[in-house]
Amino acid sequence: MNTLTAQSPILLETHNIQKSFMGHVALGDVSFSLRGGECLALVGENGAGKSTLMKILSGVYKRDHGLIKIKGQEVQIGDPKAAQKLGISIIHQELQLIPDLTVYENIFLGREYGKAGIINDAEMIRQTRKLLDSIEVAIDPKSLVRQLTIAEQQVVEISKALSQNADIIIMDEPTASLSLTEVQQLFGIIHQLKREGKGIIYISHRLEELRGIAERICVLRDGTLVKELPCDAEVDEIIEHMVGRKITNLYPELNSEIGNCLLEVDNLSDSQILSDVSMQIREGEVVGVSGLMGSGQTQLARAIYGLTKRIKGEIRIEGQSYKNPSPQRSIRLGLGLVSEDRKDEGLVLGMSIASNTTLSNLEPALNKLRMIDSRKENQIAEQYRGKLKIKSVNCLQEVILLSGGNQQKVVLAKVMMTNPKVIIMCEPTRGVDVNAKVEIYNLIDQFVREKKAVLLISSELPEILGLSHRVLVMDKGKIVAEFSHQEATQEKIMYYATGGNLIEGGEADDK
Repeated sequence: MNTLTAQSPILLETHNIQKSFMGHVALGDVSFSLRGGECLALVGENGAGKSTLMKILSGVYKRDHGLIKIKGQEVQIGDPKAAQKLGISIIHQELQLIPDLTVYENIFLGREYGKAGIINDAEMIRQTRKLLDSIEVAIDPKSLVRQLTIAEQQVVEISKALSQNADIIIMDEPTASLSLTEVQQLFGIIHQLKREGKGIIYISHRLEELRGIAERICVLRDGTLVKELPCDAEVDEIIEHMVGRKITNLYPELNSEIGNCLLEVDNLSDSQILSDVSMQIREGEVVGVSGLMGSGQTQLARAIYGLTKRIKGEIRIEGQSYKNPSPQRSIRLGLGLVSEDRKDEGLVLGMSIASNTTLSNLEPALNKLRMIDSRKENQIAEQYRGKLKIKSVNCLQEVILLSGGNQQKVVLAKVMMTNPKVIIMCEPTRGVDVNAKVEIYNLIDQFVREKKAVLLISSELPEILGLSHRVLVMDKGKIVAEFSHQEATQEKIMYYATGGNLIEGGEADDK
């Protein structure tokens, strides 16, 4: 913490916060403080207690024991409304905006300006412009939220927090869906908020970005704050405190045997962005697809799996033409998809772990009358719960009650349950802690060693470089470069992903 921040007033203090669920201790004696002008990074594995702590501070949960002070005064945070009045605002990883309302309508939702039942739209638009100008962002207050990028939607959430006079802003995985350029823009806004004396609690699994944004790093493990580290702490040291041991090899060795072609795509185009995309994936191979957000990687995955229609091109699975793809046919032919939006497309949140696990392949869980046998379903789900190390009370627990990382493991269990030959993975470790990442990386390695294949789409370049036998780079709906594992570097990928404009001078082939 720098000298100026150390002299700033303490905005928030927690003392010995405790919380249990059904006898399970989620938080045990957690104490920390946050000063004005400070960004405090909060890190830990999924299930370490980060979400529980933030829900207590934002009024969603009530603490069982402990003390909370705001600006030196003890407070009771009984509900989210009380948290707002105390100047606490939270920006969730899954943004809480209404797509079909405008920017200004979202910012002042439930707090509209007006008299005698007549809403004063002009004043709300004026106040919205003032808020956006204060953080130096040019967004039209009258734009519909659905027309904005994810980064712009986050700016709307930040503006909403500022409109509530929030002094303490909690950001949960704010960069999970952002491109590198958008991350830098967000960091600029955070630095500005700090200059204005706001306190930021910053939750992230992207440990490498903390050095550029945080003054201190607090590490939670098993519901306990185990270590406070300076902002210049090495990533390996942070990981060691998070998991309680050293992790020496983040990525498995790429020595699986490459075999026959499992999936081929020739000149695939759609009505949105894809243009003459050709590629192939072979047995034992992880093929990574990288590019800036909106370059067509997700559309490629959806077109292959049958979620969107192609207008031309051919898909072949093990040499056989695959016409008119659909999710049902893809599953039967051995394709699996881990979608990037697990909550809307990958899971039924109100259903149990067991029901979600067997959702795409009910056959093994059926009895002689072709009805679901709950005992069989639970036995199957328990096998995957153990294999994927899903943290839960049991398989009857609703998925909505799991942490983000454990929800992602349920998605993987559901896909693996269909026994695919090729898994298309879109952002498989988004919102997942480092220990769970290693487990998922090992599952990918185990999968390809069984003469199967993975098409890996990820915005995390280290993940692409560490796991892929080959790397494809997309820009504006086209594959513009291909590298072997030995050839690929972050610089080369970014050069082609940005149209060759990232690095000045020299030929692209020399990068």
